[in-house]
Amino acid sequence: MRLGKLAILVAVLTVALVSGWSSSGEAVTLPACDNFICAFDGNFAVMSLPFAGVSIPSSPGQIKDGVVIYTGSGGKGVNTNFAGMDNAFASPSGSGAQNFTTTTAPDPGQLVPFAGDAQSWDSTIAAFNLFLNGSTPIFFFNQNDTNSDGTNGACPGALSGQDVCVYASLTLVDLDGIAPNLVLELEAPTRPFTSGPAVTDGIPTLPQELVLAKGDVCLDAQGAQTNCDGSGNPVAFGPVNHNLGADHAAYAAFSDQLNALLATCASSPNSVACPWDVIQIRLDLTDINNGFEQLFILTSLQVTQIPEPGTLILLGAGIVGLGAAGLRRRQRG
Repeated sequence: MRLGKLAILVAVLTVALVSGWSSSGEAVTLPACDNFICAFDGNFAVMSLPFAGVSIPSSPGQIKDGVVIYTGSGGKGVNTNFAGMDNAFASPSGSGAQNFTTTTAPDPGQLVPFAGDAQSWDSTIAAFNLFLNGSTPIFFFNQNDTNSDGTNGACPGALSGQDVCVYASLTLVDLDGIAPNLVLELEAPTRPFTSGPAVTDGIPTLPQELVLAKGDVCLDAQGAQTNCDGSGNPVAFGPVNHNLGADHAAYAAFSDQLNALLATCASSPNSVACPWDVIQIRLDLTDINNGFEQLFILTSLQVTQIPEPGTLILLGAGIVGLGAAGLRRRQRG
């Protein structure tokens, strides 16, 4: 989205705020994606929540009914997931730039052992769809770094200690070994949202495929990211802070392809259309230095936070929201 469109969007957003978005905490969905608030990283669309003007609090009490893949919290309600799933991986603690990968970190336990548990975050597809209850998954990521620790060189393009790099993959596995694995990746290079998802090969080629998540994000006059320190194209917009800490998510990610596959598996489990049994998620983070980056999943019926009116009018982040969604909370098993 070009900055010249902001004036038109202010009027649209003002109507939306008056007619649909209140401060009462009613559930609303995230705004529709465009090139200003979303981009594609591999198979996943990634939304900047600060640019979208959306606040997603993520303290333990606020995400305890979701699924937590990675966290620094020691709270039982956050690091213990539903039956048929792994519990949460523990993030590294302490200061100083560190790296994390689910391929070598201690594999978390689960409430009840299940077939298909591997060195990754794992869930049976049946348990995952039971959690979804007919809705779709939205992945949220917290960025929580200090600027004082600097970088360790593991994150390509990082300019400060607030910048981190991320790679993730989600693999659908047939435990009988008949159907091939299906791998969806969140990887670099970043593409405009209107370009659609990339063609990925399912192979983690690191560090080339690490996605740079900057603490402060600036845009040039064409709406592309540029360095906030002036070393790139001139800054036309920003900086906008994405290093929001442990209590607010910075990014949301989702995949229409994954949603379609999960819907098929919900309606036709263990069929030709859905031969897979298990979901395996790999997560790699580089240059983390504060011990509380966080990855968690809420369903499209659990996203209850509202866009912040002041931020919406300031950013003009687009496109009237998709409407209210009923809140359905599930207690942990």
